[in-house]
Amino acid sequence: MHRSLICLLCVLRISWSANLYPGDSEVRKGVHAFYNYEFDHSIKILTQARETYPDHPGVHFIWAAAKYYCSQGLDPVLASYDTLEKSLDQVQPLYESLVKNYPNDPVYQLYLGSTKGLRARSSLGKKEWLSVLVQAYQGISIIDDVARENPKLFDAQLPIGIVEYYAGMSNIAIRWAVELFGLNASKSSGLTRMSQAADHSEWAWIEASGIMSFLYLWVEDESELALPLTIKLVTHFPENYYFNLLYLEALIRSKQYLAAQDLIGVLDIKRNDLSPRQQNWYDPYLDYEKALLAFNDGDLKLSLNLVHRTIKHYAGELDIILGFAYLLKGKIMDIRGDRESARTYYTNCLALDNFSFAIEEANQYLETPYKIH
Repeated sequence: MHRSLICLLCVLRISWSANLYPGDSEVRKGVHAFYNYEFDHSIKILTQARETYPDHPGVHFIWAAAKYYCSQGLDPVLASYDTLEKSLDQVQPLYESLVKNYPNDPVYQLYLGSTKGLRARSSLGKKEWLSVLVQAYQGISIIDDVARENPKLFDAQLPIGIVEYYAGMSNIAIRWAVELFGLNASKSSGLTRMSQAADHSEWAWIEASGIMSFLYLWVEDESELALPLTIKLVTHFPENYYFNLLYLEALIRSKQYLAAQDLIGVLDIKRNDLSPRQQNWYDPYLDYEKALLAFNDGDLKLSLNLVHRTIKHYAGELDIILGFAYLLKGKIMDIRGDRESARTYYTNCLALDNFSFAIEEANQYLETPYKIH
């Protein structure tokens, strides 16, 4: 979780108000295509928009982020970092120039800060920790200045909210470092800021809603708050596989089992449109959701087979789902009376040492066997 939340704070999506800048409509098309998994089409639109509207505040950053995520779905990890670094090398000088040309427009400063912050993503993947800290600070300090001077610019609330939330559940050293940025190391403050971005911006709501859904489902254990967010996401972006997985988890947790089963059928078909790398990431996620649904339906044999497959083939960068897979397998072992195996899987869950609520449950069931309620 330490790695995953730093990833999130480095990958900043900033939006703009409707039709303020020439080229807004074209950039929106590129963003919509990107979130709807039309990656090649998105890159084509954004590349053309960069040429036609070079002074647009968001197009260069969004293009760089889109290039990186497209590369993630196709290329080896190190190659995706190279793609990101080369893209940012192209756009950062442009933003430095645009800030000078438009000194009274804070949106350009916001994107310059986002560009500098996004550099930390590559350093993070390479485990260059000093570079991560320096680059993240360079980005967030600019964004925080913009947010303080422009409280109505709700787009800046998302990255600040992510940082504050992460710091609020981290150790004292992380909290101290974040407070040096002048931010509030508080989970509640972070959620409030992210909620502002989700509710009051035209485009930042996408990323804010996705992050908040993730947190409500697997960190805060408040799935009822995630459900309306995931419905909104899949309504706007029906082809986004990740958003559909969030929605599926929310359906299962809210006991809407028939709707969940229907969605699983849809996702089984949609996976054929994913790249091989995306299939490697998402197949174990979907297997976990199937296992959770089977468990709730009382089919322990099917659930065990599916959760075993999740653990065996897990390839995601985030370890949250893996932790819940270990937890689920431990519960199944307890129900079957295999206490020794159950304790092993609870211990495996605890070893991940992330901030999901699976850790708390694993601690509980390590002491007291799980029983069907």
